[in-house]
Amino acid sequence: MNSRFNLIVSLGTAALLLCSCSKNNGTNEPQREASDTSSPPNISPSAAPGVAFNYAYDFSLADDKIAATQEAHASACENLGLARCRITGMSYSVDQAQQVTAELNLKLDPMIARQFGKSAQQTVVGNDGKLVRLEIGSSDEGQAIEQTSRQKSETSSQIAQLQQELAKTKPGSNAHANLLTQIQALREQASEQSQRIATSQATLASTPMAFNYYGRGGVPGFRGNPLHEAWQTLVMTVVTIVGILLQALAVLVPLGVLIALIIALWRTRPMRSVRRWVKGPQETSD
Repeated sequence: MNSRFNLIVSLGTAALLLCSCSKNNGTNEPQREASDTSSPPNISPSAAPGVAFNYAYDFSLADDKIAATQEAHASACENLGLARCRITGMSYSVDQAQQVTAELNLKLDPMIARQFGKSAQQTVVGNDGKLVRLEIGSSDEGQAIEQTSRQKSETSSQIAQLQQELAKTKPGSNAHANLLTQIQALREQASEQSQRIATSQATLASTPMAFNYYGRGGVPGFRGNPLHEAWQTLVMTVVTIVGILLQALAVLVPLGVLIALIIALWRTRPMRSVRRWVKGPQETSD
């Protein structure tokens, strides 16, 4: 009786353990799938003020889907208006192996750049493509603006101090001329600093984004199209063989004609007479 009871308890414990394991596996599976999903990091300009980002996406698609995907991304940018998105570059090319590559360069409002990249990736997935590489670069333009503004303030203070000294000097004197030279140099320096600040502010005002599209060829699992490559190899082989035959004919035909002319000339009556004269008169026996 005790052995039966122990057996029932053991079976019940094992069943509970199996149920708990299956639940754990069920809860962990979505997390693993979520971690395998390639998507841009969750970074927004509000989370990193003063930092200018730039995005570069590499997409892999079937060759015949690249043009439509590129056009969809360009249309999405145009629909946002020039104030929020501008197309700065676009290319589409097909190489000798019929491989398609394309590129689209944009400048976006920093507040919508991250979401625009995610939407663009969803468009690629909808066209049976995938994201193969994502690179996000950044530069701390806010710190650069702060540092340059501080330098410009110091330059302005130096200019004001030199102008006070200039007012105390006699016009036309060497001291007066030296002070004017120093003030002019400092003004040029302040102008350069203002230009650097304006450049940093312009960098913060827009986010560059590049989409690179790479074709996969006509047959899944191959980088190129093996049927097309095999056909090209066949054509090149035939062309090479025909070229060799033509080269051989170019040498043999003139040589054959020359030999035929020599044989025909050798058999003419004048040549027979010459051959008999060369041999001399034949002696006859008594």
